[in-house]
Amino acid sequence: MHELYTVLAEYYDVIYRKRAERVKDEIDFVEELFRKEAEREVKKILDLACGTGIPTLELARRGYEVTGLDLHEEMLAVARRKAEREGLSVEFIQGNALELDFEEEFDAITMFFSSIMYFDDSAIQELFNSVNRALKESGIFIADFPCWYYGGRDGPIVWDERKGDERLIITDWREVEPAFQKLRFKRLVQIIKPDGSVRAFMVDDELNIHTPREMRLLAERHFRRVKIYGNLHELKPNDKRYWLVAVK
Repeated sequence: MHELYTVLAEYYDVIYRKRAERVKDEIDFVEELFRKEAEREVKKILDLACGTGIPTLELARRGYEVTGLDLHEEMLAVARRKAEREGLSVEFIQGNALELDFEEEFDAITMFFSSIMYFDDSAIQELFNSVNRALKESGIFIADFPCWYYGGRDGPIVWDERKGDERLIITDWREVEPAFQKLRFKRLVQIIKPDGSVRAFMVDDELNIHTPREMRLLAERHFRRVKIYGNLHELKPNDKRYWLVAVK
């Protein structure tokens, strides 16, 4: 479990190359939410489940004081190298989002790449409590999550990427359990070396499905004001990605 964030950490940015290319648009939208929904000026940000720092570093490039937190030291090692290479001052720390050791320290807390789906109904309450403690008064929490309850995609998706002289063949598929609102995310990563040898890794993660209404109701127990946005705009029918926006 979580091989994608440990043994495959060095390949993460390659696997998510297309998503990384869209991150500037996502941060544009997040900055718009800061201006529109935050009730204090946003200067200091905590980015949870920051991984290799794809959105974290984009926030730092725009002048925010950013701390990135992730469970997996392998991912953080990649993030630190990238920050050093760009000359960006970002603190990356290993830790659990459910046990944040901060008290009213941040103007905003973010969680990207659908990481909130790893938390079931019980754990998400712990997450919201942890975030609430770490936020300053009137601070804002923003997290994205996909619309998987409609059934997901039909059949597997296969594509390939390059990392130096290595070729990656990636196969993704999803199995939805509607009665339990669970999604099994499965990914086969085959790494082909120049000599023709192959290493294969299987990712099999259980994720939690939350509708926008459910996410709002859960968050309202912990935050003073909650709103759900659609993908980079106000909520619309048939959106495939949502953004939770919650103000302490």
